[in-house]
Amino acid sequence: MTIEAGAEDSRRTYAVVGSTGKATTCYLLEHLLSALGRSTALYSTVELKVGAERAPVEDAGALDVAALVARAEQAGVDDTILELRWVDLERTDVPHLDVAMLTYLDEGIEGEHRDERLAAAEALLRSADRALVLADDHSGVELAARVPGAITVGTHLRGPDTDWLASVNASRPDHIDFTVTHRSGRSVSTSLRIPTRFSVGYAALALVAVMELGVSGATIPRVLPRGLRPAVPGRVERVADRPRCIVDIAYVPQRLERVVTQLRRSTKGRLYVVVGARGDHTPEERRAIGRAAAGADVVVVTDDDHGPADDPAAIRADVLAAAREAGAATVSEVAPRAAAIRGTVALAAPQDTVLVAGRGHLTRLQTGEVRGHLDDREEVRAGIAQRGAAPATS
Repeated sequence: MTIEAGAEDSRRTYAVVGSTGKATTCYLLEHLLSALGRSTALYSTVELKVGAERAPVEDAGALDVAALVARAEQAGVDDTILELRWVDLERTDVPHLDVAMLTYLDEGIEGEHRDERLAAAEALLRSADRALVLADDHSGVELAARVPGAITVGTHLRGPDTDWLASVNASRPDHIDFTVTHRSGRSVSTSLRIPTRFSVGYAALALVAVMELGVSGATIPRVLPRGLRPAVPGRVERVADRPRCIVDIAYVPQRLERVVTQLRRSTKGRLYVVVGARGDHTPEERRAIGRAAAGADVVVVTDDDHGPADDPAAIRADVLAAAREAGAATVSEVAPRAAAIRGTVALAAPQDTVLVAGRGHLTRLQTGEVRGHLDDREEVRAGIAQRGAAPATS
């Protein structure tokens, strides 16, 4: 049950859909609900969690959403949070939802599937008791107009008029202070311990979800006096300080470019990016990854998943060439991946940032016919241990 005196003591189901930010939004919501005294179940592409039980997810097939919700109900948890991918909407029946949320529908990622994805998101939002839309772009504005009663959230002062507006008060290397304000004037101010401004939109969605259900803005700073500090595996996950080391899932160029841009702004020294392309990426997708990484001061190109028919050197060559053509100041090639990560951490100065991109929380790497263990976060920590620097503080 919630700690809010007037809140209903009922079980609720939340769902998050979109091109990017789904897992981060789910973890932020789970963090917030837990602080409010609610027991939770979380189903995501990262892990499955029911109460205190957790199980990592490595290869996420289509979810049996109804079975997962039934399991949460049997466990007696208060709130169930679902990260829904497009494949989940196509292959499974979604149960009744109290709140459905859209993060971003990125036209660059969705490409020719944009309209069908927009229709799928519309159907999901219409089916929920409450629909929340991050209306920062054309797709969000269009979708909000198509869903009666949709509650809109924005993060741009000069953007579309929205029901709720998140504004950044201060941006630091390890956190962002921000305020979310309703058009009526009620608001909440807090901080987010994720150093990327686009993540403020995800945090705003989570905050608005609970405030629309009756939680007051005054309650949130009381239950989270140090702000929102979710542990989101492999999503702008800060693994070490001095140098700041970030591990992120960014394996599509659009997300990689956004993360590089944001970390460049909050880095006092040099920004290093360790990145590779997968064997199933086309040559143009590999080049797009190289161009996206070129905003860093140093680009270290290494290996990612590739099968026995793939030539890892040729894959790296495509990424290398594109990064150089896009104007990257320094580009190098290091393989295998573990050596690239440890070597880059060793080179970085205390004021620098190292972004290890492409795999996030994943721990199994396909190299030819061999599928072995490799966790980017473990390799970062090993590099930190070798240089005697500081691990991340909570």
